[in-house]
Amino acid sequence: MRVFKYALIRLAVFFVVWGACMLLNLGWIFSTIAAAVIALAVGYLFFNDLRTGAGQDVASAWEGRGKTERFASEQADADAEDSYTEGRYFEPGSESGPWEPKDK
Repeated sequence: MRVFKYALIRLAVFFVVWGACMLLNLGWIFSTIAAAVIALAVGYLFFNDLRTGAGQDVASAWEGRGKTERFASEQADADAEDSYTEGRYFEPGSESGPWEPKDK
């Protein structure tokens, strides 16, 4: 919910500033750039708690989908990839493929 509120506040500030710039006949390119920069600054300076809360909401939603919630086909693909790469050595920075484990 905080993401939605923060987005609405930023959009409202953007359109208010954009409209004011357009009324002053500053041109649509300058108006758009000025409105974007000012909306960013206002959101960053005056709505810091809402911004950080929205970031936490997004992070928790992103992390919330754990390995137990994978689809069956996604889990099967992950298991196949893990079994293929297990015990193999991949040369860092190489795109050509796996090598056998190096003898130590």
